[in-house]
Amino acid sequence: MSIEERQADLVGWSVNSSAPEILEAANKNRKSAMGCAWILLIVFPLGFLLAGLFVDEMPLNEALIIGTILGVAMFFINLVRIKDLKKPIWEGVVTAKLQKERREHKGGDDSYRYYTEFTVVIKTEAGKTKRIVERDSRREMYDYLAVGDRVRYYPALDSYEKYDKSNDHMIYCNVCRMVNSIESDRCKRCNNLLFK
Repeated sequence: MSIEERQADLVGWSVNSSAPEILEAANKNRKSAMGCAWILLIVFPLGFLLAGLFVDEMPLNEALIIGTILGVAMFFINLVRIKDLKKPIWEGVVTAKLQKERREHKGGDDSYRYYTEFTVVIKTEAGKTKRIVERDSRREMYDYLAVGDRVRYYPALDSYEKYDKSNDHMIYCNVCRMVNSIESDRCKRCNNLLFK
């Protein structure tokens, strides 16, 4: 295959996004989120019950109340995540890339931790503005995407696909986010199909 043919194959949305193994990976994400929700609903009350029984500073009734509240809160947070995984796929165009120095309070004293926040702004076809926000060295999408790139977001996988990959030397796995060579057809970590 010539370089021109290979580059032409790398323009467009991948048909691999609807492959049975990719759909199974998305289904596995939903199942693990639901399993996590139920486990946390049980673990928090149980953990605080044990703390109430064996730690003198933790009264049993307070331990049960705190554990139950935390367990229910984590359950509902996971339900929101599961709901987000079921949202429809959307497309948009990268309109801006921003970099900003930020600080956060470190703890008990008056010291601060400084970090860099990297933001990719995407305008969807529906006219909404979406943001990918990353911090410090975790700036994969900030480096991968350029202003003007068309992207597609897959909520079930919580990942992005670039429409034109013809000038790229690498590609991210949409299942495990591992960086792979653009020459590869499958991820070197999870062996799932790459979206190209």
